[in-house]
Amino acid sequence: MFRWVKSRLFLLVLLLLLAAFMACKGAYTWRVAFELPWWGYGAFLFPLLAAVGIWLARRLNKAALPSAGSLWVVFILAVALDCACNLFAFAVPWQLHLSVFMTMAVLCLLWAVFRAGAMVFWLVFLVLEIMQICGYLQYGTRINSLVIAEILEASWEDALAYLTFTNLGMLALSFVLGILLCWGLRRTLCRQNSLSLFNAACLFGSASLLFALLIPPNRVKQDFFWPVSELPGLYSSVAEALTINEATINIVEALTSPADQPCRLHTLRGGEGVVLVVHVGESIRADRMSLNGYERDTTPWLRQQERLINFPDCISAACDTCQAQIAMLTDARRDIHEKRPEMQPRTGSVLDLFDACGFDIYSFFGRRCAQKLKYDRVVLVLTQRSKQRFNAPGSPWTAVPQMQEVLQNSVKGKNLLFFINNEGSHTPFEHYDRTNIPFAPVAANFEDPSSKAQEVNNAYDSTIHYTDEFFRRVAEAIGSRPFVYLYVSDHGEYLGHDGMWGRAALGESHRAYHATSGCRVGMFVLYNEAFEKLHPHFAAALQQMRANASQTVAHEHLFHTLLGLFRLETPHYNPSLDLTSPQVQPYDGPTP
Repeated sequence: MFRWVKSRLFLLVLLLLLAAFMACKGAYTWRVAFELPWWGYGAFLFPLLAAVGIWLARRLNKAALPSAGSLWVVFILAVALDCACNLFAFAVPWQLHLSVFMTMAVLCLLWAVFRAGAMVFWLVFLVLEIMQICGYLQYGTRINSLVIAEILEASWEDALAYLTFTNLGMLALSFVLGILLCWGLRRTLCRQNSLSLFNAACLFGSASLLFALLIPPNRVKQDFFWPVSELPGLYSSVAEALTINEATINIVEALTSPADQPCRLHTLRGGEGVVLVVHVGESIRADRMSLNGYERDTTPWLRQQERLINFPDCISAACDTCQAQIAMLTDARRDIHEKRPEMQPRTGSVLDLFDACGFDIYSFFGRRCAQKLKYDRVVLVLTQRSKQRFNAPGSPWTAVPQMQEVLQNSVKGKNLLFFINNEGSHTPFEHYDRTNIPFAPVAANFEDPSSKAQEVNNAYDSTIHYTDEFFRRVAEAIGSRPFVYLYVSDHGEYLGHDGMWGRAALGESHRAYHATSGCRVGMFVLYNEAFEKLHPHFAAALQQMRANASQTVAHEHLFHTLLGLFRLETPHYNPSLDLTSPQVQPYDGPTP
């Protein structure tokens, strides 16, 4: 018993020393002293640890190394594991043997420390690695913080788009491989003592690192040391995603309402019956609207409207719906995680100001606002002054009868604000007229988007055509009441552009969102004659807005443009971001 305790204690001490060493691997003094890359230190440290471990095993009358048969089985399992789950095992000729030795080291080390508990790790790890392979081969992305954040925010219908036959088959395969691996490890290593396995892990790890020293340092990549290189990447991705999600929620919940300070509406006194529609659309790229010159007629109704002000060059703040909404509805500038203080939001939702000035606010969401995840918590705070919230249980068209009900039941002459955020052209591109598909054939899944590029693009274009009909139906429901309809999409979609597919946030982690074509989104303002003639200021403001429409605009203009359009006086107003003002400044941030 005493020897067993000494063995385990020694093992834990060595692991702590190893962890401390690796934490210091990038220190300047180490680099100067040894003039070696970090893996060079490990190549000499691991044999020393193995030597000490073998000496201790001899002192304790234990086997210094596992049996030869066990090592052969570990080798076979490592090769199989690398070939099946290592995305870059065959990327370069010298990589496979490096990662095989490292895999053998990890297999032995985890069993030495956790024994049978190591099987839980391998089951989870294999599932994540298979997901990574599918994501990279099909959508051009590895698992990163953006992918994790989108998974956390995804609704059930989003998930269904990726639960294809191929992906489900790969998921089932990962479980089968995990079970076979765990069975093989248990049969092979359960009788080996922990110290012998630790010694073997040190020797295998040393072999991997020594081989790396034979390669020019500028050609060695972290991927060579799979699966060790995957662990900090996966951990940091999950931690960063959770941190970003929580930070986003905290930023919004900490904002004070702009209505806490004095505000005054100079254009309306109440009783005019104005309907202001603020529609935060989903995933419509500006270059896929025929309104902006796209060869397909995706926006036939909008093109026919005379009282339409189109903004062909609008840059979205972020590839994330929540961050984009914050940039639009508050006085934030661009990405809310921008480090510069002047880009941070200082006050809450612009909807609060309209509520304080006598508007009744009604919010209309799609199905996914029932999640209670990040999107819901953020949007519910931004629309907290809503008199009533609606969810469209089916297609976005089902929200139109809900609006008609509000219009019929509201007090005569009451000014209304409709806030809309529904799926629109959001993945999986399923919202289009099934009885009369404008662009067929369609494919609304992502099993292999590059091989079905035309069908996926047809489905996407059909959703924009469908949304164009949604605009018509909403305008028809409002009827002769004076109205102004401001639409802007939250982000774009990747449809093979920039070498990527799927949701805008699922791009390669090293590609900046604003360096891709997905950040340029649709935006327009639609109004009727009754609104234009309601007050002289409206006509002048709309005329000035039309003059500014050729500028590069962005989400950051929305908050102040709504204030300027209605001459809503508040200390938070900034004329340089008001598209109805001659003082407006165009967007000067990053663009594709």
